[in-house]
Amino acid sequence: MKVAIIGSGKVSRGHIRAWQGHPEAEVAMLVDVEESLAEEAREQLELPPDTPTSTRYEDALERDDIDIVDICTPSHLHAEQIIAALRAGKHIVTEKPTGYTLEECRLLRYWRIRCPEPRVAVAYSLRYYPVNVEARRLVDEGALGEVFAGQFTWNHPMHGERVEEGIARRQAPGYGLLSDLGGRYIPSSEAAGPTHVFDLARYFMGDADEVFAYRRHYGISAVATYDGGGACTMVAGVSPQDGLRNPTVVVRQGTKGTIHTVMNQKGEYTGVIADAEGERPINAGSDTGHGDHTRTANILGAILRDEPLICPLEEGIATSEFLHAIWDSYTLGIRVPVHRAGKTG
Repeated sequence: MKVAIIGSGKVSRGHIRAWQGHPEAEVAMLVDVEESLAEEAREQLELPPDTPTSTRYEDALERDDIDIVDICTPSHLHAEQIIAALRAGKHIVTEKPTGYTLEECRLLRYWRIRCPEPRVAVAYSLRYYPVNVEARRLVDEGALGEVFAGQFTWNHPMHGERVEEGIARRQAPGYGLLSDLGGRYIPSSEAAGPTHVFDLARYFMGDADEVFAYRRHYGISAVATYDGGGACTMVAGVSPQDGLRNPTVVVRQGTKGTIHTVMNQKGEYTGVIADAEGERPINAGSDTGHGDHTRTANILGAILRDEPLICPLEEGIATSEFLHAIWDSYTLGIRVPVHRAGKTG
């Protein structure tokens, strides 16, 4: 499968390395509006020197031999490029978000209905960590019974003396538009922008009915409620560089047991399940790697072997709608229903 990388900045590096690790794939083109970035990526990652580059993503869509486009551009460009790739019949891997605005969510839903054939995987990295994939499988098999509560955290490490510097940078004019450090669509805090936790909550808990959120310099704390009486808490913010980045990533409580995952100082991510049989490890390995390898294997498996996607486009859109509800809640200071972008309003 031949792959075109759309956007050759920092985030593309992990994507390219992941494609290089799969014999079923070949990076066949690099695109960036600043062509020197594409050329730099080609050299740094030791791609063949004749790998073509371009400043126009349309050039990749017009090539008959390109099977997959991997979108690593800033947030506000994603919807346009996803829609264009769908219409061109290309399979897609895309960075978050899928829906910078609710109107973009609506447009993406519309074009997905019009173009149902291409496989589309969204790079919400926490879904692709092996521990979370296995934990989700256990939940789907009924290992916890009826799930009624969850706790989710995700923090970006930061040196304490540089927090104010980070706050000033995130408040600069145009932040999140020309640069995509965390995504302007829901800046989690002035100090850091981890939005992954909200998608992870959806991955394990499903679609919420309502959400209530507080936002401060150092993060967001939110509560979501669900049909049937369930609820979960979510925390996204910063942690000390030398402390524990994510001491408790996931706790899920069900009528039959509990799943608990943790991350240590080395970045090793492990978990346990506790039920009537006792407490035992979730055997999935401790690797993270930002989910790049698992995501790449997943999209290739979906295309070549009809395997299910871990985070398909429809899931990414629903997470964007959830993020906008969280944003409305902390802006207005009230609990709000989760938006569904079904029409222009």
